[in-house]
Amino acid sequence: MNTSPAHPDSPARRISVYIDPACPWTWVTAQWLREAAPRRNLGLRWRPLSLRLRDGDRPPPGAPAEIQALAVAARIQSRRLLRIFEALRAATRDGDIDRLYRRRGERVFAPPWPRAAPGPVVTGEVVTAAGLPASWAAGADDPSWDPAIAAAMTAAAAVCGPEPASPAIVLDGPPAAGLTGPVFTCAPAGPAALRTWDAVHTLRTEPGFTGLRRPRTSPAPVLSSHPPPAERA
Repeated sequence: MNTSPAHPDSPARRISVYIDPACPWTWVTAQWLREAAPRRNLGLRWRPLSLRLRDGDRPPPGAPAEIQALAVAARIQSRRLLRIFEALRAATRDGDIDRLYRRRGERVFAPPWPRAAPGPVVTGEVVTAAGLPASWAAGADDPSWDPAIAAAMTAAAAVCGPEPASPAIVLDGPPAAGLTGPVFTCAPAGPAALRTWDAVHTLRTEPGFTGLRRPRTSPAPVLSSHPPPAERA
């Protein structure tokens, strides 16, 4: 498997990653993508996928009762954060979306986890932690951004199938190719991150591929707040 960097002069391939920031499994996948992206010349673009907008207050099936309650509460706050994502996107500040998602994940998913569900105050805290003016936090309670969230979810469904879960990954085309997942119990790192990307990319671009699944090796994701290699001291 090729683990060499992409040619520096080749144009970056844009990857739209549809996420609900409340999902801990998605946070693990995000760590993997950030590890692989610089070596595979990928431009990551975080797009909204609100599980609360999709499912209402229906808890995730099969999860313990305490996790179900945590997930429902977390999705409410996550939808508020996704509104800020879309406000930033409208202002062509996608780089700030990435920073905001990083700070939110580091704040909420730092071990030990699970903890109490993040309350409304966390949104303002992570806006400040991301280096944004506090005024951006007001977008969390502005429902005028909800149609943009719904439109992004419709775009994900058009490529990944009805009711895509978080994360859903779309390699922007033409032609666009997408899938729901992948999901990891822990994020592949180093050469493993590149091998995994190459394998997933091969499957995603194969017209006949429809699905692949195996039992989880852990009942919960192995979460970490460490930054990817590019940001480590």
